[in-house]
Amino acid sequence: MVYPREHLAEEQIKKFYLDLRKAAKKYLYIRLPPRNKLYFWDYSGNDTTEVRRNYSKFKGNVKGVICILSSDDDPLYFEFKRIFQDVPCQMATKDLVLRKYNLPSVKMHLYFNSVLNLVCGLLGKMGVRPWLLDEKLKGDLYIGVDTRPGKVATFTLVNNIGDYIDETRRSIRGSKVEEDTMRDVVVQLIMDNLKALPRGRSIHITVHRDGDVYTSEEQGLESAIRLLRQRNLEASITLISVRETTPYRIFKYDGNLAPCPPGVFIKLNERMGLLASVGWPLIKQGLARPLLIEVIRNDEPGYTLQEVVKEVYCLSFLHWEGVVKKLKMPITIKYADEYAVFAEKGIDIVGPPL
Repeated sequence: MVYPREHLAEEQIKKFYLDLRKAAKKYLYIRLPPRNKLYFWDYSGNDTTEVRRNYSKFKGNVKGVICILSSDDDPLYFEFKRIFQDVPCQMATKDLVLRKYNLPSVKMHLYFNSVLNLVCGLLGKMGVRPWLLDEKLKGDLYIGVDTRPGKVATFTLVNNIGDYIDETRRSIRGSKVEEDTMRDVVVQLIMDNLKALPRGRSIHITVHRDGDVYTSEEQGLESAIRLLRQRNLEASITLISVRETTPYRIFKYDGNLAPCPPGVFIKLNERMGLLASVGWPLIKQGLARPLLIEVIRNDEPGYTLQEVVKEVYCLSFLHWEGVVKKLKMPITIKYADEYAVFAEKGIDIVGPPL
């Protein structure tokens, strides 16, 4: 536990950890270590020298870190992420710790909800999956692709029950992923995770691309299939564009405009549709922008547009940091986007970017 000594006392941090431990046991059936197995390291201002020294000394014993920051926009956020990039590291702020002392009893559930979210985030990075899909998706593996133009492209790998498996990144010059980069990344993700593949049959890989799909990216996937075939792995590809910013709105008209609930799907044509992945009552005011989902390539004739859209929707429920948090994008793309924040700064984090 790392905390700012100007704002918090060690005893407060110890009590806060007890709440984390209780939440992990009650809701996730996980026993976190007792307090006597923890290190409590404080820091002052922006000086992390002592924290670095302690971590260097006890690094072999540290399996996870919770860093308490002074504020949401604390400049130490990325510094601590860099220091602890070799182990699961979860961030919180002093306001969360102090909320227990400031909230009236009738609102104390807000504090405990935040505590549970923090526990889910930390344990998710450590390999625990608070929840997964009850039914398998139709594909075998799902790859998310996100780009920061002129900086970095990030890729995530998820299996057919929504479990986060792997990630990687590559530098790019513009907005598109070049053919050789796409080929090499897909082959690397597959070959590094052979244990996740079914045996004795062709594998179906679904690629979720955030935004526009470029010709070089489609060509890269075709090259990847050929290269995998040379390694005795038969594979088929479904390539999907998922656009978050669209001019469309979905609503019900009954004298007045009424927002639609999450999960509403509208088919535009055989390859394109709209999905309201969020909506009322999660969004109290206004009309949510639906996702525009387009099938660019599909090697699986039985994999319909409706199934494609349904799977995007299912994967939008699997962000483990928030128990009551509903994503707009599927985790394939959402985690790739969040991973890009660290990849831009050359930080290789452990586990999903919760």
